[in-house]
Amino acid sequence: MKLILKQYLASLRERQELDAVLPDLLSCMGMNVFISPTRGVKEYGVDIAAVGQINDQEEKVYLFSVKSGNLTRETWNGNANQALRPSLDEIQDSFIPSRLPPEHRDKKIVICLCFGGDVNSGIRQEVSGYERRNTRDSISFEEWNGDKLSEFIQQHLLKEELLPCSSQALLRKSLALLEEPESSVKHFSLLIDEVLSNVTDADSVSSSITRINVCLWVLFSWCRDGGNLEAAYLSSERALLLAWDKVKDHYTGRNKPSKSFDSILATYQQITDCYVDRCLIPYVELKYALSHAVHSPCSVDVNIKLLDVLGRLAIKGHWTLDSLLESYAESPPTDGESEEQEGIRLRLQEITESINLLVVNNPMLLSPYKDSQAIDLGLALILLSSNSDLDEFVKSWISEVVYMCTFSFESDGMYPIVYNSYEKLLEHKNRDKADSNYKNKVTEASVLYPLLAVFCSLYKLDSVSQNLEQFAKDKLTHSTLQYWYPNQNSEQNMYSNSDRHGSATTDFPMNGSAAIERIKQECGNADSFKKMSAVTKGKDPLILTACRCYRYPVPFHYLEDWLNVSE
Repeated sequence: MKLILKQYLASLRERQELDAVLPDLLSCMGMNVFISPTRGVKEYGVDIAAVGQINDQEEKVYLFSVKSGNLTRETWNGNANQALRPSLDEIQDSFIPSRLPPEHRDKKIVICLCFGGDVNSGIRQEVSGYERRNTRDSISFEEWNGDKLSEFIQQHLLKEELLPCSSQALLRKSLALLEEPESSVKHFSLLIDEVLSNVTDADSVSSSITRINVCLWVLFSWCRDGGNLEAAYLSSERALLLAWDKVKDHYTGRNKPSKSFDSILATYQQITDCYVDRCLIPYVELKYALSHAVHSPCSVDVNIKLLDVLGRLAIKGHWTLDSLLESYAESPPTDGESEEQEGIRLRLQEITESINLLVVNNPMLLSPYKDSQAIDLGLALILLSSNSDLDEFVKSWISEVVYMCTFSFESDGMYPIVYNSYEKLLEHKNRDKADSNYKNKVTEASVLYPLLAVFCSLYKLDSVSQNLEQFAKDKLTHSTLQYWYPNQNSEQNMYSNSDRHGSATTDFPMNGSAAIERIKQECGNADSFKKMSAVTKGKDPLILTACRCYRYPVPFHYLEDWLNVSE
């Protein structure tokens, strides 16, 4: 386990990775962290500062200057951005005399050179000489390298009673099976369940989520090094949802459980950012690039993966949009956007434009094979509804999807079916799809057509809407057209998927205006959604993430603002 942790630490970058793990570790060691990493704030060489005791020594002040990887000549005192030696000089010349809180000035100070790897042998004498020359009665130096950090993580974050041998074995199995993502995710899910199984109070919630976060970082660093992010992506999604399920009753935004959840949310965001930036966005503008990347001659494989990718890109967009709206609420851009707000807005624009390019360059996204792919379409369409610049693209896309679904049904092609299993889809591809009994059975219910009816009406695609309504009258009389809404049981089960929940409304009207009236009525009368913890505590995208992860239709409540405007 120590070797695994050391490899993980060596792979972490300095900003928002290594310096994000360290405060949690120090807190678990019983120390009081009084300076945490903050972007844009000059702290005169100090990245993290804490006060406390280590190994029953006297209480001291620990000042950390953090660098990534091995300490080389370049990162020690070369041309590298923010080399370590100048930071150590700043700590002694500026931070200690003028920035150290008064209550800590009579304590001994330890300046910690913190890096995830080792000191290169070529500069060992220079580093040791510097430490020796600058050591005084009240100031000493320590090297917190990969070995020391991994040992502390084992002792304090992953100690036996907190992460037992069985859980450590599950982590090792998950790492060993990264090339088989399904198996890797299975073992990591068991690890999450085991760590969260004994949660009883706020402190145990906080410590459990912190331990899962460290394990998730280990998994992510190995996935990133191996060039296969699938296991990290899926594991982070489930870890986030299950963490919220435990922390929601304690979440205030300021206490320890809240900070531990915000920390695992930041890890989830970093993993999903890495996924879309490495695996999706660079290829969306290339014709058929992502379709070809599925590496399968079978259209079923390509269809399943592309709709899955669409859902992932849309979820990233929803989290980005939520960050932007939250930033606007905190600091209204009355005199123009701040630099941070502009960065978030441009990121959102990049994601929505990537969805546009993904669809244009991969025509398979016009033809859902599974009715449940309404979930991925719904996630994307609800996101794009927030950007009027893409209205013409969305209208064209919806029109094509309606045309392809109805044409495939009438011509006995690959029309959408209710089954989700790969075997059933292959069977559907290879059998006689004109058999009326078979056709009725595999299209006996649908949430896809109601979703399309709603968006046709919202985008005022009158002729497309009429064609869809006529198709439903002529061809889908046998089908239960329906939609799903959260109910009073959803709060208990939405984030853990521990049981079935929600309510389905049947006899969904396919007439555009009637469909809009129906969902207005449902959203207005059913207040279960608005009472859900993710909504009341400002974490709305958690519900969308749960819909994508556990395959529930996206609630129409996310369109309520638009519905009210269109009245």
